[in-house]
Amino acid sequence: MQVEWIEIRPSAAGDSKYAAGYNYDSEDEGFGPMPAMQQEMINSMSQAAGSYGGHLLAGEGDAMAEYVKSGMRIPRRGEVGITADQIEGLETLGYVMSGSRHRRMNAVRIRKENQVYSAEEKRALAMYNFEEKANRESMLVGDLREMLEKRQKAIALSVGDGTTLDDRFNSIGLQKKNI
Repeated sequence: MQVEWIEIRPSAAGDSKYAAGYNYDSEDEGFGPMPAMQQEMINSMSQAAGSYGGHLLAGEGDAMAEYVKSGMRIPRRGEVGITADQIEGLETLGYVMSGSRHRRMNAVRIRKENQVYSAEEKRALAMYNFEEKANRESMLVGDLREMLEKRQKAIALSVGDGTTLDDRFNSIGLQKKNI
């Protein structure tokens, strides 16, 4: 993740409009919170750097997560740069990889891997829940629109002339426009 540095230059002494650093020209954008774009929300749901739990070195969790996301086996010490097939081939030949010799080091590696896996599972579950909620909301909005359309048609039929409220308001507006 790259952070872009934006330099804010001080305004001229006589320009009191921008003296506080506030841009008054951007006020026409609207008030209140803007609806979030779904793709931006999905991208922001990924793990924050260093949020894979404690006892991991700086960047270690992020590096392990990249292997998990790409579906690859997390390499042990001395295995970086070697594919999983090459490692299995060397182990079948009788070579003992440096990470599998020491019980304690192996336990630490497994714990770190499990931290990363559980964090990624939580992220995936949150993503799934977000998508399900969005689907439920869109179905609910569709059902409500359908119900409103049926109600408007029922009201129009009960009035007797068969025109909906939208038709009446449009026709009155057109009549006033033509006068």
